[in-house]
Amino acid sequence: MIEHMKDCDNIHLFRNIKKDEIEKMFRCSKTVERFFDEGNYIFRQGEIPKNLFLVLEGTVMISKDFASGKRDVLFMVGQGDVFGEMFLFAGTKTYWYDAIAQEKVQVLEIPWEFFYCFCSNACEHHRMITRNMLEIQSEKNFKMTRKLHLLSGTTLRERIALWLMEQAVEGDIVKLTMNREELADYLGTTRPSLSRELMKMQQEHLIETEKNVIKIVDRNALETLY
Repeated sequence: MIEHMKDCDNIHLFRNIKKDEIEKMFRCSKTVERFFDEGNYIFRQGEIPKNLFLVLEGTVMISKDFASGKRDVLFMVGQGDVFGEMFLFAGTKTYWYDAIAQEKVQVLEIPWEFFYCFCSNACEHHRMITRNMLEIQSEKNFKMTRKLHLLSGTTLRERIALWLMEQAVEGDIVKLTMNREELADYLGTTRPSLSRELMKMQQEHLIETEKNVIKIVDRNALETLY
């Protein structure tokens, strides 16, 4: 299985774990490799959690659907990231959200039993992967805290400005990993409202938009919005 993995050394879950130990872990945990086509559900709300998922290729959208038809996009998961981990020790009996393939996706499914139980050999890789999981969980908690901060913006323009400044870590270019509808869901608005506000911000020379790229033109003006 490991020969199908790209840049194994850069995957946080396997940080400081040798490749032969990763192979041993796969056998010990009964990890399986699965593929999903675009639009397919990896799991749905209400299903019983059993596995931790690691993305080898592709992008997965984590979202919450409501009876009204509204969808709240919580976050996107890319290559090397894990998802489903918040249910590992939470005691929640069913998934609270959906995981949907945004393109053709390759994932590893690692049964939770592997994290609950340590083998009699007390393998070093078992200790390390548990530590890595705690680090990943901390990073996810930080991201969710940032989203709560984002949604605290009282106006849509404030939320857009804050999101752009957080995404443009290097330079003034933001490459969109979500389409307009998904971004609108993430920002807690509708697609028409988002498009109108982006157009206004472009007319005011705050930003420039082109397909899946947004360029920050006036960073100082955006910073004054929040």
